[in-house]
Amino acid sequence: MNSQIPLENISEDGVPESRLNDASSVQSMVKSMIRADDRRSKVRAKVKGLVDGNAPYNSGELQRTGQSFRTNVNFREGESFLNMGMSAFFDVFSEVPTYATVKINHGDANDSEKYSRIITEEFDRLQKKDGSFDYMMQLSQHEMVLYGTGPMIFEDNTDWRCKPMKNADLLVPEGTKSNVEDWEMCVVRSQYRAHELFKFIRNEKAAAKAGWTVDAAKKAIMGAHPDSIGSNHTWEKTQQELRNNDLSYSSRCDVITVAHVFYREFPDDKNPEGAISHCIVDERGDNKEFLFRKVRRFKKWSEVVHPMYYDKGDGQHHSVKGMGVKMFAALELKNRLKCSLVDAAMARTTIHLQPSSPNDLNRMNVVQMGPYSVIPSGYNVTQTNSAGVLDAPLAVERELEGLMQANLSQYRQRLEKQGNPRTATEIEALMAQQSVLGKTQLNRYYSQLDVLFAERYRRAINPNMTKDMAGAAEAIEFQKKCIKRGCPRECLDKVEYVQSTRTAGRGSAMERRAISNALMNVVGMLPEGGRKKVIEDHVASLAGYHSLGRYYPMPEEDVDTQEQQQEAARENALFRTGTNIPIAGGDNHAVHADVHLQTATEAISAAQQGVGNLVEVADFLQIIIEHIAAHLSEMELDPTRKELLDIYEKQFNELQKLTNELLDVVMKQQQEAEAQALQQQQMMAEAQAIQGGVDPKEQLAMMRAERDEARRDMKAQNDIERKTSKTQQDMALKDAKAAQKMMGG
Repeated sequence: MNSQIPLENISEDGVPESRLNDASSVQSMVKSMIRADDRRSKVRAKVKGLVDGNAPYNSGELQRTGQSFRTNVNFREGESFLNMGMSAFFDVFSEVPTYATVKINHGDANDSEKYSRIITEEFDRLQKKDGSFDYMMQLSQHEMVLYGTGPMIFEDNTDWRCKPMKNADLLVPEGTKSNVEDWEMCVVRSQYRAHELFKFIRNEKAAAKAGWTVDAAKKAIMGAHPDSIGSNHTWEKTQQELRNNDLSYSSRCDVITVAHVFYREFPDDKNPEGAISHCIVDERGDNKEFLFRKVRRFKKWSEVVHPMYYDKGDGQHHSVKGMGVKMFAALELKNRLKCSLVDAAMARTTIHLQPSSPNDLNRMNVVQMGPYSVIPSGYNVTQTNSAGVLDAPLAVERELEGLMQANLSQYRQRLEKQGNPRTATEIEALMAQQSVLGKTQLNRYYSQLDVLFAERYRRAINPNMTKDMAGAAEAIEFQKKCIKRGCPRECLDKVEYVQSTRTAGRGSAMERRAISNALMNVVGMLPEGGRKKVIEDHVASLAGYHSLGRYYPMPEEDVDTQEQQQEAARENALFRTGTNIPIAGGDNHAVHADVHLQTATEAISAAQQGVGNLVEVADFLQIIIEHIAAHLSEMELDPTRKELLDIYEKQFNELQKLTNELLDVVMKQQQEAEAQALQQQQMMAEAQAIQGGVDPKEQLAMMRAERDEARRDMKAQNDIERKTSKTQQDMALKDAKAAQKMMGG
């Protein structure tokens, strides 16, 4: 640790209660860190000037030296690069179905999946209720891309909302690593208006309990007033003014610049890694007390600050450079080259007149006559060739462009201006290469977002929140909604992970759309859950996730695959009772068809093994086959189901074949039973005829005729029923195919 940092170490007296105990020493340390940051501050100012459009040359200096005629223009290429860099990062953050995914591990696998889905949806709704979240993330990304870090900070122990801060307002000692968990301390500079600081100490008893030094805070507020030196300026008067009209009072006061100092304490039994303490000092230096001090206020750094690094640098915080810092020199040189090119082009396109003698120069008079100019005698027009003069600066400008594109290729594709056009394979390979260049950087950004969202979630599920806390109303409502939708309160704490949702394309809308198109080609081969997500992502790649509900509306409580399977199983039970059920508009036809086909196949297999009543099985199969045919007809209308439909139709055709064979067996058994019954009737009839004196042959002939007629009627009726059932199934499939052809036409 830097020797200028007044952190106490372990001594003979043991471990200190806190490693920072003297406010005056802390103030001196803060001033020293501000001075150490002066060189970096100047670099940031130059970079900001470049992006804001500052000219490459000092206009006053040009005028003083008689060069005011020179071109002095910022061509705004730095701003263009910044916008492209920010767009890439904002794209990977925002173009997702939910900002983050929460994985819960509670109950069995089905319960965990259900709870995870519900909590993820409600947590996303909570994020979107933070109306300034997108705005704050853009500010963070602006600082990160431009300078190297875009810090985010949690201002207290409970509020789940975070705030961005300027890169310049985060100070760390020299040698600090670019991994926040390795930090020993940091300083966050902030400014308060008088009324803002007064809010913290308005209730003096509660403020003192929270860690505020009330008298020191009063002194800071009074010291900001322009009349603070006067004898009539008292705290009673100040307090009354703040209570009556705080904004009016604050407008007459100077801002109060303070330094929040966060530092790691020595490990103890409660926190083996070392808790994070927090103190606040007045930067003006005349207030020698802590404004605020809370020892071991936070358990770890993620509860306080998130630096949001652009990259890792060489492993140290101050080595991390943003795109603005990296490209400054090249873009400044490009601006100067382009200015020189303009000057050269202007000079070389000017008409040069050469006088024949000094007298000719004195009588110079060019007469303008409409589109023509008349030059007096004694002057020669000299022609100049600008091509050779411009070649060198143009070559340098092209070289600089190539170097910048090589270093920043993830933001801007290189445009080839000569040679044959690239093939599709070459373009695909180039895109892949450029993606690889940005992959490590984006993965690092994702990992930082993971930590940020995990902390926001941890704070949002706090069971001890009260309505008077900042952000409590929204967090409490989030918890209630999760419980109302069936999540036990305890499952909110059973978090396996909270992860920022990844998006395809790595910040490129074009690449994301290409990936989406490729997935749509195989969507029919995916399970229902994957198919649904592919369609959602495809619509979003065209219209954005903010418009997804307009083109792909879904109910608030989406019915998942498990519930659809359960519904299909209930229908199968009704089919066994002889009850036919029409398909419903909300049915997932693929899931229903799959469940019904499995059940029907199992029924046939059992019948073939002699299990069950064949007549009952045959009746069940005739009902379920008609129902399956209706689901397949609906699937025929969905081109994304083509591959799956082909599989189900093969199973369905096989099912029909086996069902017809079973019906033949049933009919044969019925015929054999009828024959046995008829034989018994014949024997009984012969015996009765003999006893009654009737000719047995005549009685037998009459019975045989009646039997044959009944058999013909039964056979005809069975044939009609089988043909009708087959015709209905075939017609349903044909109608669906015809409808599909009409839609396609």
